Amino acid sequence: MIRLIPLIIAFLLLGAHFLRSGHMILGGVSILVPLLLLIKKRWMLLFVQWLAYSGAIVWIQTTFSLVQQRRMAGVPWVRMLLILSGVTVLTLYAGYLLSSDIVKRRYH
Repeated sequence: MIRLIPLIIAFLLLGAHFLRSGHMILGGVSILVPLLLLIKKRWMLLFVQWLAYSGAIVWIQTTFSLVQQRRMAGVPWVRMLLILSGVTVLTLYAGYLLSSDIVKRRYH
């Protein structure tokens, strides 16, 4: 289903972020999260949606931290801010798409 593509991309990016930070377990779990949607239960859909919104919070925290570090170091930070803001919006959008009627109908 095409509405799940942003979710898959969002969790691949989140998994890569965790792996790069040395959090191997969180990275592996993040990459596997979209597979939870193979369980066609309404509560699983809500759980994955909650995880997507939680992932957006991780991106917001990461963005603030990196902007602060770069500003203190005197290096360019605006492009990084724009990129991570885009990733945050993608992650929020992925969670939002899970609340569409088309997706909800597939989960009981």
